[in-house]
Amino acid sequence: MAQMPQECVDMINNAYAAAFSTCANGVPNVVPVSMKQAMDPETVMVSDQYMNKTLANLKENPRAALSVWDNEGGFQVKGTITYENEGPRYEQVATQVKEILSSMGYDFTSKGVCFLHVEEVYSVTPGAHAGERIA
Repeated sequence: MAQMPQECVDMINNAYAAAFSTCANGVPNVVPVSMKQAMDPETVMVSDQYMNKTLANLKENPRAALSVWDNEGGFQVKGTITYENEGPRYEQVATQVKEILSSMGYDFTSKGVCFLHVEEVYSVTPGAHAGERIA
C-alpha cells in the first residue's frame, strides 16, 4: 500500500469536487464527487449518494481512481475499493455527510461508502513531472 503525501491529503480534503473513475467490461465511467475525504494517508472515503454505473462497475472491478486539482496542479490516486453500506464506519460517514448536505440545503443521504485503499499516487501537475508516479 502506498501513502499519499500531505499535500495530496490536503488537496483531497479541501477541493470542492474531484473526478472519480471506474471501469468494467472495458467501458470507463467518470463522475464528479464532492463528498470525499482522505481518512489517513492510505485511505480515501467517497460517499455514494446516487452512484449507479459507478457502483455496478465496482461490483465487476473494485479498482478506481480519484483525481483532484487546483490552479497549481494536482494528484491522481489509484487503488482498490471496499464498499460499505452498514456498520460503524459507514454510520459515522453517513451521519457526517447528512449533516454537511443538510447545512447546504440538500436532502441527500449516503447509500454507502467507497473506501479507496491507496496503491499508487501520480502527479497531474503540468510540466516535466506530469504523470509521474510519486508514491
